[in-house]
Amino acid sequence: MIHAVVMAGGKGERFWPYSNSKHPKQLLPLVTRQSMLEDTLKNIRSFSKSAPVRLVVSKNLEKPVKAKVRGLRKVLTLAEPQGRNTAAAVALAARLIQREDPKGVMLVLTADHAIRPAKEFSRAMAAAAELAGSGDCLVTFGINPTRPDVGYGYVESSAEGKRIGGLRTMEVAGFHEKPSEEKAKQYVKSGKFFWNSGMFAWRVDYLWEQFRKHLPQTANAFEAAGDLNPNKPSFNAKLKKIYASIPDISIDYGILEKAERIRMVIPEFQWDDIGAWSSLDRLHPADTQGNRAIGDSLMLDSSGITSFSDSNGLVCTFGVRDLLVVQHGGVTLVADKTHTARLKELVKQVQANAKWRKYL
Repeated sequence: MIHAVVMAGGKGERFWPYSNSKHPKQLLPLVTRQSMLEDTLKNIRSFSKSAPVRLVVSKNLEKPVKAKVRGLRKVLTLAEPQGRNTAAAVALAARLIQREDPKGVMLVLTADHAIRPAKEFSRAMAAAAELAGSGDCLVTFGINPTRPDVGYGYVESSAEGKRIGGLRTMEVAGFHEKPSEEKAKQYVKSGKFFWNSGMFAWRVDYLWEQFRKHLPQTANAFEAAGDLNPNKPSFNAKLKKIYASIPDISIDYGILEKAERIRMVIPEFQWDDIGAWSSLDRLHPADTQGNRAIGDSLMLDSSGITSFSDSNGLVCTFGVRDLLVVQHGGVTLVADKTHTARLKELVKQVQANAKWRKYL
């Protein structure tokens, strides 16, 4: 049986002020008229109408996420007692799946990626589920790079595998962290490197073997807790104890970079990791001056402007170039586009001023 797990935590600080701690980017309509979380669930249901879906979220997002998915069948929201990175989130979901389906196939997705069309998403998931179903490998999704992007990690391929559903599969030689611009150009030119999508598939019994081997502290903590049942009163107390004793580490560092057999599906869908305001330039068409506007705007003698407003106000620019202008919730942000990836620095300054914290 196939089980979908969606990592839906995160603060989305690089989309401030529109994204904040109570309503981060995955709960906002940045790509379509629905929230990104709803877009993700729609894709999952296009692939499987019956697969159980588990949403792993931070404690402070439990209520707003549950409000978004209220009424949806087979969707369970799991709130982590504290942040312990993606290895903990994956381990939690895996243990719950093991209770129901000891050899179930687990698809790990995120709630803040733009993926379309749904038909290609379904084809990629089916191929990954088939590979993972053998129970002898971990599967990742490698995105064919369209530019030498320094903001993504890369997956290096080795031998070509069989095609599944018309899609290429490959053996993975290794994972590489975000490169320099020169190295990113070399990666793309070689044809052997793919963007690391942060999405995976595996059979839960095989995955747990990897936890026992590479992250024994995490595996031992979950196993020592005994039966983890979200419907029992003891669940939250057990989870709190587990999370207090396990390392803060990503699934990439903790498992994937150490595992012996990893295979990769090369999907043919359009994919974008919506990581910062600059992502919108790839998703929304520009006018003849390179301007993009979401909400009411007037741009005179301006070029390369990205304007966003969800209020009743009008955003005007005059005689400026290459700026991001955002109007939301009493905050107006004006930034040089080359600085948008560093927005966390600005958020820290707002956090440091007690008078301004209401805007976070």
